[in-house]
Amino acid sequence: MATPQEMFAQLAAIVKGLSITQRILGIVVIAVVVGGLLSLSSAGKETAYKVLFSGLNQEDAGEVLTKLKDQRIPYKLSADGGAIMVPASQVYEIRLTLAGEGLPRGGGVGFEIFNQTNFGQTDFVQRLNYQRALQGELARTIRNFQQVVEARVHIATPKESVFIEDEKPPTASISVKLRGREKLSQHEIQSIVNLVASAVPGLSTDDITLVDTSGRLLYRKQGDGEGVLTGNQLEYQIKIEDTLRQKVETMLEEIVGVNRARARVTAEIDFNKVERTEENFDPEGQVVRSEQMLTEKDQGGGTNPEGIPGVKGELATFAGEGGGGAASAGNNRNNVTRNYEISKQTRHIQEKGGSVKKLSIAVMVDGSYEKSVDKDGKTTLKYQPRSSAEMVNLDKLVKNAVGYSEERGDQVEVASLPFALSSVPEPEVDAMEKWRSMAEWAIMSLAMPLVYLLVAILVLLFIVKPFLKILASKQFEPRQGGTNSLSGGKGPAVGGFAGHRGVEEEEDLTLSPRGLTDQERISRLAQSDPDRAADLVRRWLREEA
Repeated sequence: MATPQEMFAQLAAIVKGLSITQRILGIVVIAVVVGGLLSLSSAGKETAYKVLFSGLNQEDAGEVLTKLKDQRIPYKLSADGGAIMVPASQVYEIRLTLAGEGLPRGGGVGFEIFNQTNFGQTDFVQRLNYQRALQGELARTIRNFQQVVEARVHIATPKESVFIEDEKPPTASISVKLRGREKLSQHEIQSIVNLVASAVPGLSTDDITLVDTSGRLLYRKQGDGEGVLTGNQLEYQIKIEDTLRQKVETMLEEIVGVNRARARVTAEIDFNKVERTEENFDPEGQVVRSEQMLTEKDQGGGTNPEGIPGVKGELATFAGEGGGGAASAGNNRNNVTRNYEISKQTRHIQEKGGSVKKLSIAVMVDGSYEKSVDKDGKTTLKYQPRSSAEMVNLDKLVKNAVGYSEERGDQVEVASLPFALSSVPEPEVDAMEKWRSMAEWAIMSLAMPLVYLLVAILVLLFIVKPFLKILASKQFEPRQGGTNSLSGGKGPAVGGFAGHRGVEEEEDLTLSPRGLTDQERISRLAQSDPDRAADLVRRWLREEA
């Protein structure tokens, strides 16, 4: 077996024996093959990028990009510039490296402000730095909520006083920027408020205000002001409105189609708490509870007193002076006392509130669209409003779904209006056109690999194969001006050695010294590769025969 050096020398000899045209053709073929392989390998190994950070403020994003440029790390920015992407294989390593340098800082300074101690700072500066650090740390913690993109915390700490009556409690204001249309639930709002209240000494939840960047007040002191709903009451009202809205929309979408119905519900809730006690007496239900009877009888037989009133009269009567009195009749007296118990019913009613006082529902449904083709063959959609009978049926369905009550003064309005172009459904495609488009897509998806394969086969058949044939035929070309004998030119070789220069040319590719004769070359070939030497002799014999 030939060594790599011999193979390289043989290849160099082949190249030297080629013409200019053959060399150019070979270079073109090699360049095409190598370029195709490189393009395929690069397409298959395209660098995948992964999000490093997203939602950073401008200061943090600028510092992160500066670090990436300094370390010569490739990066990409999203279309809106809100995300920084780096190669997926390096994303975790880069995060750890940047975290070691305190990036991203999260907008605002935290307790790292005390990493560098400056001598000579006053107590006021120390307290101010502590307040700044506390505000920054609280803002970073609030940003950990999934719905929060940005947060800022402002703490107002009043000056301490030696008099208790002059002390004022601290207050805090929180501003949050929410992601998209997401909202904070009441539990999450309460968590943020309690988090800040627990981090600041002496701060009460009643002294905290939470707002978002849209100007909505998310948290206030409970019961602050008349007619102002508390957080729990507002959440309860929103929940009722969303529940009714979903009922209406899901029901109508089954009729008019998905995303072709919109409903808005406004619920007026009565949160007043009422307690009352009622006592009802039944006069027909009298019952004798107790009865007391007293009877007195006084029988006659005595005399009535007569004579002069006074002491003398009494003495005379006592002494038997004067005439006897007339006899008196007896007296009878009956006294009956009855106590009656009247039937009584006592009820204690406590209404906690939360009942629906009034509902206002506005419903908008899309109409139907007819497909029309103009003179130019362009397909357009023409809007057709829904019929009156259909709208009446939809109105009845909506009223039954929300529990419509005329006594409460509920209002329901259902209208058929054209939706925006972005929400208008596409014209329905015929079944044959749908199958035809699917077939075209399948053919195109399968045809591209076949096209690539066909191109590769054509390159092999019409470029690579002819080039290999040229190389193979070049190995057996007779050398110009070669000797015609095996023994130093003493007569012709067996069968004419000149006719076998192609085989000699093959042996000459072993790069034997040019000063050797053909016989010495064949001898060396027999020593180095006996099989090839035997094959050479057999060829000569066949050609001679």
